[in-house]
Amino acid sequence: MEEKLIKEINNEVAYIWINRPDKKNAMDFDVWFGIPDLINEINENEEAKCILLLGKGDSFSAGIDIATFMGDMSLNENLSSTTSDRRKTMKLIEEMQGAFTTIANSKIPVIALAHGFCLGGATSMISACDIRLSTKEAKFSIGETKLGLVADVGILQRMPKIVSKGDVRELAFTGRHFDGIHADKIRFVNAIYESVDELYEAGRALAEEIAKNSKNIVVGTKEVLNKGEDLSTEQALDYVRLWNTSYLISEDLKEGVTAFFEKRDPDFK
Repeated sequence: MEEKLIKEINNEVAYIWINRPDKKNAMDFDVWFGIPDLINEINENEEAKCILLLGKGDSFSAGIDIATFMGDMSLNENLSSTTSDRRKTMKLIEEMQGAFTTIANSKIPVIALAHGFCLGGATSMISACDIRLSTKEAKFSIGETKLGLVADVGILQRMPKIVSKGDVRELAFTGRHFDGIHADKIRFVNAIYESVDELYEAGRALAEEIAKNSKNIVVGTKEVLNKGEDLSTEQALDYVRLWNTSYLISEDLKEGVTAFFEKRDPDFK
């Protein structure tokens, strides 16, 4: 039996592949909770400086596996539930939210490479990544609306910090699909590409470019950016001042300045 997730490390970049191509990489709970487990593993073992999240086959992911949803969320054929069932459902939703929060909280940057179907829960997962690249034909959605659900695993909280409020409301209220071209227009993705090969090459090049920098400085930069989202400008300036005061005199700074004067690329460890 093939693994549903594949992890590879190359040139200080970690690749996490969703590997259910026969199911359009629909996410059962092995995938849903396996991805954050791998991200924690990569961070804790310091295996890489950047993470790429990708899908095997013709799609990134068609979203949550509906059969999993119906079975594990205590929904029967009559769509009825007991009080105990609802408590279980609330706990499960909390755990599912936490899985994507783990992606967002990765110390090192996470880049999503989206192609084909990237629907519902997959769009939510992509929104938790630091950077998003896609093909023009990629199909995204806040599709929970059309299933009779309020999207609850992060898209309604994260997407308004990425695109305009009007754009996210239109997409959430309608539940319609939107392609990579529209995603680029509203700046949900950083860039779009004609083919999957071009997408993967651009993602690899970007991740390796990030990995050439000091891991400590990239981690610190992400931390400062994240903290700054919830602080005033003055508070955010105070935070970065404290961060740099504690880390400024370092081997990274020495190597960066030396490389500048020697007119060469720095060689960070």
